[in-house]
Amino acid sequence: MNGEFPNNATDPLMDELKDAAFEYLLLNPGSEFGDWSKGLIEEYPAEVVDALGNTPNEVNADLADLWETDYTDPKTGIEQKFSEWAMSFANEHAVGIYYFLVDACTDLKRMGRKF
Repeated sequence: MNGEFPNNATDPLMDELKDAAFEYLLLNPGSEFGDWSKGLIEEYPAEVVDALGNTPNEVNADLADLWETDYTDPKTGIEQKFSEWAMSFANEHAVGIYYFLVDACTDLKRMGRKF
């Protein structure tokens, strides 16, 4: 279920689901596993079905695995498990701090530096 292929290539459908999973956490501060998995199924059904299928027990098990999978935020380069991202986005204030970090990373890139 990890979405990895030989030669370090990744499954594009799993990559889309991971992006949706991160977006859900960012847009829904304070989400816990149950909120997140239900929200993904309800708000991103195409991504869930394309990556994981449509057998409820398998989808739920795969989402539980995904919750403990690392995701690298393309805007900051920070890598954490989805469960850790959920804690990072515990409330709207924390999400606001994240956006300040994104802006700082963008400014650093413009100056030719890395975060």
